[in-house]
Parts: sequence; structure tokens; C-alpha cells
Amino acid sequence: MKTVQYGILILLTAMASGAGAQDRASRVVVDKVFEKEIAKTNRNVGIVHFDKSAGVSPEISGLIDRQDVVEGTVVKKGHVLVRLNTDLIRKTIEIMRKRVELVDVRMVNTEKNLKRYEILFQKDAASEKAYDDLAGTYNELAKEKEILKQDIEKLKIEMNKSVIRAPFDGLILEKYKHEGEWVTPGSPICLLAAVDEVCVKVAVSEELIRFVQAGRTVSIMINAIEKKIVGTVQTITRVADIKSKTFPIKVAIPYFDEAVQNMSATVDVPVSDTMKLKMIQRDALVRFENKNFVYTVEDGRSKMLPVNIVAYDGDYFGVDDPYIVSGMPVVVEGNDRLRPDTPVTIAD
Repeated sequence: MKTVQYGILILLTAMASGAGAQDRASRVVVDKVFEKEIAKTNRNVGIVHFDKSAGVSPEISGLIDRQDVVEGTVVKKGHVLVRLNTDLIRKTIEIMRKRVELVDVRMVNTEKNLKRYEILFQKDAASEKAYDDLAGTYNELAKEKEILKQDIEKLKIEMNKSVIRAPFDGLILEKYKHEGEWVTPGSPICLLAAVDEVCVKVAVSEELIRFVQAGRTVSIMINAIEKKIVGTVQTITRVADIKSKTFPIKVAIPYFDEAVQNMSATVDVPVSDTMKLKMIQRDALVRFENKNFVYTVEDGRSKMLPVNIVAYDGDYFGVDDPYIVSGMPVVVEGNDRLRPDTPVTIAD
């Protein structure tokens, strides 16, 4: 009997506390609905794309001595990616400089003989042929010296070319070569993607081409990381797919650290001319049974209203419901605890 009475007491206590919780007002934060001229949008899925990429390759052949190529890292223009071994080039330059010194010695001796023969020739003590042959030898030595100096300059250029640098600010997507490997011109050491030319490629129905103009801003969601980005329509490819009747557009976006080639992105594509829509902060949205709702506050109590979302704009979405009016308060914090007709207190 005591056990039954104790159970009834617990039940009554729980009902009383539940009733108290129901009467207790929920503290919420609200935002005001406002109007904005904006186009209706549809959500199309596209891909993140690095619009400018290059397979960085050397201009000379050589053995990789040192390399600083790490996939997934961003490098600045001029960053040293690879250094080729230059021992042979250095030794060849040393040998050619010795040859230049040897030519210099021969030129000095030839010049002395040439001056002596010039005096003898003026006194008819030497033949003209001997004088001309000696002058020709001196000119040949001068040309040989010039060729050697040009060869040395060429080797110095090769020395500079042995240091392979990033041609632009970019993200290293792939690494192809490692230390100790032999590389040749045209054989890429890595794939570098420009970080200042990132875009989202998305296919759009041909009926919408009149609403999508270059320079227009659109909202984008990077799905994998739930990152919101504002992009700018960059180019519209004037070749439609013959089967799907869609045409691709490129939307320029700022680079972000998590960017991955071909990752999915949802683009809010304009599907109408601009019109006046009621804008609501995205945090106000409540999903229930696959339908969209927001909570407003009337007479200190929550009221649940269905909304028809027809546009997205950054952190806001646009609706065309007639009962949603400018200035109406909508709950943006605390709406996860609400039920219809819940007492609420609006926080500052």
C-alpha cells in the first residue's frame, strides 16, 4: 500500500513540474523581417574548380637534389619547389674559364708578334702574307674567346634554371617527382592551381539564360563543410548541351583553405527578374515533417508560420507569403525549444 502511495506521489510531482515548465517562458532572440529587391532562385549543384592550373616542369634536364613540394600546401609566386643538381654545370664553367685564360695568353703573344711583324712589314723585312696570317690568328682567338664567354653565360642561365620556382600563387594539387629522380623539359614535377582563380562550375537550364548575367552575385553553399560564400558570375559558356539543353556558367569565388577540386557546391541560380521579397535570417528556419516554418511572437506567445522559400541571399532567405510582413519579429535563437503557443520572453 505504501509503495502504491509513493508511486502516485512521484506521478503527481512530475505532472506538477511539467506544468510549471510549460508555464515558464522561454527566452528567445528575434530579428525583424525586411523587404528587398531580389530575384527568385533555384538551387543547382555544381563543382568547385580551379580555373587556372599548370603542370610545373623544368626547362633543363637534371637530377632532383632537393625539393619542397607538399601536396595540399599553398605557395607564393617565386617559391622554390625543386633544386636540380648542378655539379656538372659548375665544373664545366670552371673548365671554360680556364680555357678563356689560355686564349687570353695566346692573344697576348699573338698581339706582340703582330706588332713586331707590322714594323718588319713596313720595312719590307716580312711578307704581307705572314702579317695577314698573324692578324687572322688574332681575330680567330678573339672570336674563340667570345664564344667561350657566351657558353659560360649559357651555363649560368642553366644554373638559374636548375632552381624551379612557383610561377604564381597556387595550391599544390599533385606531386609527380621525388628527390633522386631525373627530370626533363616538359616532364611536370607537380600540378599547381592558382588560388586567385577559383570558381564553381554549374549547369543552368537554357530558359534561365536571360536571368544570369556576368557580374551578378549569387549565394553558394560548399556542401561538405557547410560554408556559405558569395560568388560572382564570371563567364557564360555559349555552347549548350544538346541533350540536356543546359549551359555551363562559371561563378568566381574567393579561395578557402578547405577547397578541393571537384567538391560539390550548391548555387542559388536566379530564375526570375528582381522583385520585392520578404527577407528572413536563415537561423529562423525550422524544419518539421519536410516543411519550412518560422516562429513569430504574438502577445508573448510563439506562433508557428509556414513559409515558402523562393530565394536565398547569403545569411537570409526570401519568401512571398502574404502573411509575412516587413517588421514582423521572427525567432532566430531559442526556436529549437519552442512549440506553438509557448510563452516567450524576448531577450535584447
